[in-house]
Amino acid sequence: MRCMSWTAWSSLHRPACACSYQSSLSTQSIFAARHVKEVTHRKIQHHNQVCANSRRRTQVQAGSTAPVKSRAGKAGSRKKAEKWRLFEVKLPIEDDPGKDTHETSVALCSVVALKLNCKGLPLPLEAVSVIRKSFDARAKHRGFAYVVDIDPEAARAAGACPRFKSGQLERLSHEAAPAIPQIPRHAPAMGRHKQDPIVVVGSGPAGLFAALELAQANLPVVILERGQPVESRGRDIGALIVRCMLNPDSNLCYGEGGAGTWSDGKLTTKVGRNSDPVRRVLHTLYTFGAPQNILVAGKPHLGTDRLIKILQAFRKHLMALGVQIHFGSCVTDLVIEHDKAVGVKLRGGEVISASKVVLAVGHSSRAMYQTLATRGIALSPKPFALGLRVEHPQALIDNIQYGEEYAAEVQRGKGRVPVADYSLTAQALPDYAEVSTHTAMHAAATHSPASSSSQPQTQEEEQAVPDYAEVSPQTAMHAAATQPPSSSSSQSHAEQEGGLGHGQGRLHHHPEDGGHSQNVELPSSSPPDSASSQQSHGCFSCSSPSEHAQHQDRRQSGAAASTTDANGSKQSGHNGSKNVNAREGRGVYSFCMCPGGQIVPTTTNPEELCINGMSFSRRNSLWANSALVVAVQPSDWAHLEPKHGALAGVALQIQAERLAARLGGGNLVAPVQRVTDFLAGQVSSGALPSSSYRLGVKSAGLHEVYSPAISQALKSALQQFEQKLPGFVSDAGLLHGVETRTSSPVRIDRGVDLQSLSTAELYPCGEGAGYAGGIVSAAVDGMKIAQAIVQDLAINA
Repeated sequence: MRCMSWTAWSSLHRPACACSYQSSLSTQSIFAARHVKEVTHRKIQHHNQVCANSRRRTQVQAGSTAPVKSRAGKAGSRKKAEKWRLFEVKLPIEDDPGKDTHETSVALCSVVALKLNCKGLPLPLEAVSVIRKSFDARAKHRGFAYVVDIDPEAARAAGACPRFKSGQLERLSHEAAPAIPQIPRHAPAMGRHKQDPIVVVGSGPAGLFAALELAQANLPVVILERGQPVESRGRDIGALIVRCMLNPDSNLCYGEGGAGTWSDGKLTTKVGRNSDPVRRVLHTLYTFGAPQNILVAGKPHLGTDRLIKILQAFRKHLMALGVQIHFGSCVTDLVIEHDKAVGVKLRGGEVISASKVVLAVGHSSRAMYQTLATRGIALSPKPFALGLRVEHPQALIDNIQYGEEYAAEVQRGKGRVPVADYSLTAQALPDYAEVSTHTAMHAAATHSPASSSSQPQTQEEEQAVPDYAEVSPQTAMHAAATQPPSSSSSQSHAEQEGGLGHGQGRLHHHPEDGGHSQNVELPSSSPPDSASSQQSHGCFSCSSPSEHAQHQDRRQSGAAASTTDANGSKQSGHNGSKNVNAREGRGVYSFCMCPGGQIVPTTTNPEELCINGMSFSRRNSLWANSALVVAVQPSDWAHLEPKHGALAGVALQIQAERLAARLGGGNLVAPVQRVTDFLAGQVSSGALPSSSYRLGVKSAGLHEVYSPAISQALKSALQQFEQKLPGFVSDAGLLHGVETRTSSPVRIDRGVDLQSLSTAELYPCGEGAGYAGGIVSAAVDGMKIAQAIVQDLAINA
């Protein structure tokens, strides 16, 4: 064995093996600086011969990483379906082409050959397909981790001696999901012209994927969306960011694509990364314009700019299938007859008849929740989480995670190493979890801080704020980067009148009235005792005894099913209830972490303030932000249940959001506090760290916004996070208030047939219904609802 320089390697490699040479061009700069160890002339010649034979045997698409196809025939079919899947293939940073390359490299083939104990020929590049690629930031394992599929024929030819073991090396017999997903086709009893359409309320991921499945089954579909298409929505969001003009129907929560459109575009999910439904969702997004790397990336991410174009293609495809899409159509009520949903009513009074109603509203549809409660639709409170959003300089997070050497490789998203992120969890101390939360949600500090003005931004920071016009080139949306952030230096009228002095903003608890002194304008969710409400809620109005029995069976069978998610797993509260056991403490965790992103307002009411994080595909801003949220326990909203019933969690959210709006002084200015001051229990003074929040920030006592139990849980978690990421707790970290809409605080109960427990032909769906948490899981739930509808129509044909 002897070492060969890059010159010797390339001279042997280039003439006979063009495919390997072309694939190695991206790694030439890496290998040029050092020797490739343990390479002989014999092995290189054998490698070239194998590649030549492989090219004569197969037709490989240019640039494709698909596995080698076998010959036709029965034996070929058997071999075609057989693959080996190898897990935990590690490449050091210096040996890998980088985060933006997901093709098979020479270095990757060499490591795979070693893991397979190949004793003969080298593995050709075409024999290895990248299934998953992620980055491991841990110091002892820092580098890229792969999951690959291997062609067994080529591996055997290379003298592989595999040792199969679950989770390390496995045999696979199934093939990859098709590029355009298909579902079993049924023939409903009635043609498209003989029945009312299926009405889908909401055009978020759940609604869009439900409509796609239904349209592919040749069913008439109408989508009703209160917001605007992404082009108009982009202009409305630009007006919000630049001029603080909030459109209550078209904003960061409402509009085409749902709340996830102007977010980070994360495609991670706990549903099952390799499950068929998830793969179908990813392939569908890829079909509509998403980059191919979402199919293999360990943490697939789209970014708002890409989501815009994907949604435009999605809409065009749905309309080609005959789907009617109506924007600016706000559904205010359901039309229910004999305990069946037969249509919906719009804000202007128009009634649209429906054979079935798919209720795919988002988690901010509070007016719809109230309508359902008044109607007597079965609802139940669902665990969720709330807290604050923390922001650090992205360079600080890069250094904490990678160290100075590899942090320099990030280059604000342009380097080989991905922009650093984090995922943190903690268990708050039991002492904190057992503090009574029936005391007040506390609020502001005793006096105005020494410096409450929003901090001026440097020229570099001004340029780092993404240009909103680039989100959708077709729109005339204003460029937020060219506008100065809103100033919050002037005191509000309430402050001038002494209305926000020390203690003025507190939400005091009054045992005699069962709640806080702050008036939350959310009507009682208890259904009225009128005969009409009883008729819409009860079963005695069924048209026949058999129909009555069917409704009773659905309710009884659904009582247990309502505690399971869309995939049959037990619900513990999506995105909001990692631990709600008071004896063990509260679960606290980072949520929706946005590296290279910014903080944006997700407010739908100017009297309230809530925030979220977002980022573009490049993730190249100067800041990193993440929500730090606490699992909310039933005791946190117990004092609100007498008045609000199942919507007590919604009332709790509203309280926090209205308090945050007052602490900011109005105009959607965000109250902020240094992480160190939050732990010390003091209002931040002096110059604050720069913030990506464009509407202005103001120093306030965020440590008193929530109940003592929640605040103490956050403090305990921050101390634990500092141990995991030294430097996380520092004066550079800035907490923003408040993050309340991590998931829906209410579940629209449904049975085993996925229909509402109280109303037939009503299908609660997605995150707003309490059965998903994120883009992918919501899309999967939408597909499941559609398939249940198709099956029901086929059975009752």
